[in-house]
Amino acid sequence: MDFKSRIIRFFLPIFLALLVALAIVVSPDFPAYAATVGTFFFAFGTGEISAIIVGSALGINPFMAALLVTFMESDISLFIAWNFDYLKKIPKIGRYIGKYEEKAGEVIKKRKSLEELGFFFIFITMFIPLHGTGAITMTLVGRLIALGHRKTWLAVTLGSLVRSLLVAGLIYFGFSLL
Repeated sequence: MDFKSRIIRFFLPIFLALLVALAIVVSPDFPAYAATVGTFFFAFGTGEISAIIVGSALGINPFMAALLVTFMESDISLFIAWNFDYLKKIPKIGRYIGKYEEKAGEVIKKRKSLEELGFFFIFITMFIPLHGTGAITMTLVGRLIALGHRKTWLAVTLGSLVRSLLVAGLIYFGFSLL
């Protein structure tokens, strides 16, 4: 990969996050609520679902909060999936990461069904929110099992989107029925 591609892969997710942050700041009523959703998203032990619930309780449309959470997870996943190879350059640890990814790639080449199974595993694990199964962890797992950056990012993003929209729908229709 050439230098230009590496720069783009490193800075594009950061640029996208800054664009969304700018859009939030420019919006008249959205900044405080979006900041709260973001804070709950990154707070240890609260996570994505709490961020959507808190955003809804503050008056944000639950689907907007869900899309904001999905964007944050997708952007984090894109950054990690694209820049995973930098982990291999860490002294001592990087060598093991590279060997593990190589072995997983060999196994997947022998059994093609494992690739689809790996995609499904990442998707389901993102969809079912358990502690430690967020975008960072699942992107690392996807790359370690040699899914590649595209499939890993897609599985994480789709799992996050489906989960977030399901939570938003439950909140929206739950509040509407009261």
